[in-house]
Amino acid sequence: MNVSLHLAICGVLTSILVVSFVYRKFIDDHDDHNIHLSNSSTDVRTINLQVEHRKRIDMLDRLNKYLCFVIIAYLVVIGGVAAYVGWIGTPQG
Repeated sequence: MNVSLHLAICGVLTSILVVSFVYRKFIDDHDDHNIHLSNSSTDVRTINLQVEHRKRIDMLDRLNKYLCFVIIAYLVVIGGVAAYVGWIGTPQG
């Protein structure tokens, strides 16, 4: 088993996760969190933009949740297989 290849794949997945978190933060920082305080009809463009941002953030939240699960499961499997191969490979007695 080539552990370094699997760890490199896991590193790529982790990099994708970090970029996804940064992109989510970037989108969230560009929202107007106080738009609900004004009840103006001229804010329709801003409200529509925020609805689009909310859809993107929801999609990124789902992606981040599943990607975290995949990375953790992948690392557990890599560790389990490496431990098993190490245990089988040790000389007995």
